[in-house]
Amino acid sequence: MPRRSLGRLERRISVVIAAQLALASLFAALAVAHRERIGAAGAILALTAAFVVTGALDMSLELRRHRFTFTLGDAVLVVGFFVVGPIGLAIAFAGAEAVNMTAQRRGALKTVFNVANRLAATTVAASAFAALGLTSVHDLRAWAAALAAALCFSLLDVVSTATVVTLAEGARFRDVLARSLSTGVLATLAAAPLGLLALDLSTHGPVAVLLLAPIAIAVVCNSRYAVAQRDEHLRFERLYASSARTAGLVAFEDALCGLAVEARSLATGTVALCCATDVDGTWMGAWADDAGTRLATPDAVERALAFAGRYAEQEVTVDAAPEIASLIADAGSALAASSEHDKAGRVVLVVFRAGDSTEGATSRVETLTVFANHAALIVANARLHEERAIALARQVDLNRQKDDFIAAVSHELRTPLAVMLGSVHTLDRLKDRMSEEQRTRLFEMTIEQGGRLQRLIDELLLVAAIDHANAPREAEPVELGELFASIELDTAALSNGRLVIDTGDVGSVATDRSKLARIVLNLVENAAKYAATGPIELRAARVGTDVCVSVVDHGPGIPAADRERVFERFVQLDQSSTRRQGGTGLGLHLCRQLTEVLDGHLTLTDTPGGGCTFSLTLPSRPAPAVAAPTDAPTPAAETDVFIHGSVRVRPMELDAPMTEPAR
Repeated sequence: MPRRSLGRLERRISVVIAAQLALASLFAALAVAHRERIGAAGAILALTAAFVVTGALDMSLELRRHRFTFTLGDAVLVVGFFVVGPIGLAIAFAGAEAVNMTAQRRGALKTVFNVANRLAATTVAASAFAALGLTSVHDLRAWAAALAAALCFSLLDVVSTATVVTLAEGARFRDVLARSLSTGVLATLAAAPLGLLALDLSTHGPVAVLLLAPIAIAVVCNSRYAVAQRDEHLRFERLYASSARTAGLVAFEDALCGLAVEARSLATGTVALCCATDVDGTWMGAWADDAGTRLATPDAVERALAFAGRYAEQEVTVDAAPEIASLIADAGSALAASSEHDKAGRVVLVVFRAGDSTEGATSRVETLTVFANHAALIVANARLHEERAIALARQVDLNRQKDDFIAAVSHELRTPLAVMLGSVHTLDRLKDRMSEEQRTRLFEMTIEQGGRLQRLIDELLLVAAIDHANAPREAEPVELGELFASIELDTAALSNGRLVIDTGDVGSVATDRSKLARIVLNLVENAAKYAATGPIELRAARVGTDVCVSVVDHGPGIPAADRERVFERFVQLDQSSTRRQGGTGLGLHLCRQLTEVLDGHLTLTDTPGGGCTFSLTLPSRPAPAVAAPTDAPTPAAETDVFIHGSVRVRPMELDAPMTEPAR
């Protein structure tokens, strides 16, 4: 939790401690007022030693990060009711608790709370017993009073501890009390009669007390077994609750964070780390600690994976694990568990604890291992959900792009068709009243728009052919100087004389002329359309054994995030520009496809000073040409050749020059 919340919790616990000390002071004052005896120093020291011994034989119930600890101290407590007064007994029990907490290296706040709890509960219980005035160890009424006082002590102890656990965990007080009260009462009912029997037998001699040894051993074993069974029951309850809380996690990062939170709680840790691979196969991790949840760094994930690989299903001290020793500064021990899933891959859980690896480590490791199997299912579900969400978003985007494409194609088809029909109708209506120059201009306009319409249709057919692997490749020597000159002629009107050609020392390249012409023509027209000013450079150079053809403009450029998107089908970054200048969103996509057919590589980079640089890299000697499949379109006769400028292509081979591309 945040530092501010942690400070607020400490203040609340301090209020509880103050209340306990006030209660102990009140009953101590009442004992003094009634002149209750304190007890002999030797008796107090003996009781303190006995409390220390029974405190070492503790039994614990784990509730999230906190534990309820039960001991057989009730047997010593009932003896103390008869031997010393309330103040002396409280001093002995509180002193023994301080010794045990120090030996176990507990924190200062927890030590103070436990000592204050023992003072308050012991003073109240001992004062209640003393008030009855029953002091005979052979009086059954005194035994009943001592047993009732011991139950009062147990009740106060459990209520105080439940209050603090409620404040720390944010749980309901009723639930915490219900989980621990029955075990506390059972421990008292098992231990207190032993103390009464030992006290009665001691009046017949010290040796007589030894007769209780078998019974005491049986009670200790049975009590520990009962507590262990209760702890096991609570462990399954926590596993079930954690599984229920995480079952609804569908986002991958939320799943990592939620699983880390639950792992931390199940293993009673201070910090937990959950690691898994995302939909791209990259390892990711999430921390859970008092400050909340956050994503882990790649270094932390790598260290956690190394630790889990070395200490799988073990709890070890952090000092013995150099992989993670520097991750958590105040950690005492750490445990790891992992699970494999065919959809999620490997899921790793690592939990850091404040203390050393002590009794209960086996139980914690087993709990975490069982939860790791559930965590793998949750991660698999989250990955599947994320994959479907990505697929849905892509499909929605693809549908939007198709809608834009249909609108653009409709516009591109209607415009030349409308011009052609208008010209023909005009010629038909005004043929006798038009001059020869006017008729020629209308005929040229009709032919030009017909060529534009045919180019668009050929472009669509070529995309379909490449998708079905029906685009043949014919390798032949291509003179780049002659090819660049023809492209300069074709784009003269669009580029307005801004095209600058530099073929360097590259003479020719063996490739498919029509496809190379289509790519370069499209890139030059693309630069002319979107770079309104500045030169457009068409370069060729040798790079090792390859040939690189570059088209460089000095326009506004394309953001880095969109440089791969422009090669996707139907993508047009600027819809308003497309409407003004035409285009279907297939131009650059077709360039990339044709480049792959030519065994080349097409990239887009920044031009120094602003603009775009398209670089087409082709092998000097391509792989053997791939023959068209038997169901490929049949090449047209030579009479079907369509001339666009000086670039000759056969439309039925689907190799016509492409229409204006769009970014």
